[in-house]
Amino acid sequence: MKIQFRGLFSRIRTAWRVWRYASRQQGGIYEGTATTRLTLDWIASILSADQEIRGSIRMLRARGRELSRNNPVAKNYLNLLANNVIGPKGIDYQGQVRNANGNLNSQLNQKIKTAWTDWIKKGNCTADGKLSLRALCDLVIRNIATDGEAFIRLIPGFPGNAHKFALQLIDPDQVDPYMFQYPANVGPQKRGENEIRFGIEIDEWGRPVAYWVTKGHPSDLGGSLDAERIEAQYIIHLYDPHRVNQTRGITWFSAVMFELRMLGGYIEAELVAARTGAAKMGFFKYNDASAFQAEAPEKPFRMDAQPGVIETLPPGMDFQEWSPEHPSSAFPNFVITLLRQVATGLGVSYNALASDLTGVNYSSMRSGLLIERDLWRKLQQWIIEAFLQPVFENWIKMALLSGELVLDSRDPSKFLAGKWEPRGWQWVDPLKDVQAAILGINAGLTSRAAVVAEKGEDVEEIFEALKEENELAEEYDLEVSMVAKPPKVAKGTGEDVEEEETVATEAGGEGTTEKKSARVIALARGKS
Repeated sequence: MKIQFRGLFSRIRTAWRVWRYASRQQGGIYEGTATTRLTLDWIASILSADQEIRGSIRMLRARGRELSRNNPVAKNYLNLLANNVIGPKGIDYQGQVRNANGNLNSQLNQKIKTAWTDWIKKGNCTADGKLSLRALCDLVIRNIATDGEAFIRLIPGFPGNAHKFALQLIDPDQVDPYMFQYPANVGPQKRGENEIRFGIEIDEWGRPVAYWVTKGHPSDLGGSLDAERIEAQYIIHLYDPHRVNQTRGITWFSAVMFELRMLGGYIEAELVAARTGAAKMGFFKYNDASAFQAEAPEKPFRMDAQPGVIETLPPGMDFQEWSPEHPSSAFPNFVITLLRQVATGLGVSYNALASDLTGVNYSSMRSGLLIERDLWRKLQQWIIEAFLQPVFENWIKMALLSGELVLDSRDPSKFLAGKWEPRGWQWVDPLKDVQAAILGINAGLTSRAAVVAEKGEDVEEIFEALKEENELAEEYDLEVSMVAKPPKVAKGTGEDVEEEETVATEAGGEGTTEKKSARVIALARGKS
């Protein structure tokens, strides 16, 4: 028994010595904790999320704004962000209120859609009347990326429109990031009040209770630091937290800020060097100082170069050529490498960020777009959940109370069923995607509504437009219907879809299509 314990103690002692040696030599068992000459500049922090950003939030915001103003790469990223998340038409809303029998109430949904469309136009939805909801969403997503956050105030009972509801965009500088207050029973002065962090009042669970907002921007003429307390139910605070209990957001350029700044400086230096090299050809050099007999020594000898002209130099003078080779041969590869790193940090494809389609083919373009568009869809859903849905719920409540929207009840909870339709995208090769959609619909693997929704459109609106088009064609006695004939693919080419034969028949006065494809029928029936 003593021998067993002795062996156990020996193993424990050996493990302790190994751990102590590793701690002294490398700073820990993990290589990432090693302290060597190569890691002396590795800044580490064990502070909370708020303490990490407390001393840097204003500087990060200012530098993010400077990049958005003057850096073309940052400017292009903001354009990509707004174009892909919000889109040219904004994020549309379609009511889905149903009757007692479960069917959609088209008449009631159309009333809601008409009133919503009237409110979101320019002059109604914002308190200053300058922006439509689409333009406001565009500005909000840009500000979130640049400043790290956005504050939107909900104003029920607003007298400026018939809906009695409006939105006000608040500059993040108006919510003082240096306004702090100890929580209840903590600190030298124990006052039974809520804690305030970065100008945001929170309860014991960290839930926002109120926001302390100045009347205007502190830098404006007549600006003041006196803050107004606005309850949290009237403020939407949009930001992307990176850590637990993070109260304020930081600019999305923080991870690539240094690279963007250095890249801009490098391109500027190369541009200046190239321009200097192109503007100045060389110097004149005297072989003998005694040969210098200029009438005005303070004015150097100068000769203007002209193409195709060979000049003669004075005696005792040589021409010393100076032609700096800028931009250097490594310039393109260096810029591409940095831009790829920046694109990775921002979550977009290099080709879109740099507007560079060199060496791109269909497969690589599609692969990059799939990854990038997943991020756009996630941001679209975030904007819908955190911003548009709360705005819609507050709007319909005030629209019903004001009488601008008249329904069979004034209980807004009965009319909240609906779907948001963000923008979609066309693919690189629309023909292949349409063919795949047709095969998926015929095989029962998808629906027309799902295919249309991927493009950011509504299938009901398309059906309505087709119906109106057919009625208009009948009015003018025109035949516009046609049978789409799928392309034929020769057998033995390795394609998944074999050759199809389309036969048009007349049945009931309407053209029908019978597709004869053994593989497609087998897939539809679930056979191999």
